[in-house]
Amino acid sequence: MSDRCVERCSFERAAEVEFRGLAEDIREIRDRVLRLEQTLARGVLLLLANLAGLAAALAQGMLRH
Repeated sequence: MSDRCVERCSFERAAEVEFRGLAEDIREIRDRVLRLEQTLARGVLLLLANLAGLAAALAQGMLRH
């Protein structure tokens, strides 16, 4: 094997390790974004439920008067 082939093979191995690390980082970011979206969706649903409860309470109060 020539020195050039050894350098190229070393570079390819290093690039492959970097690529695996990058793919792992991207998976971690994707998982975090998914958890954030789920938390945000729950928050929005809770907000809507609270607003519906408030509207129902106001409507009930108006009907009594």
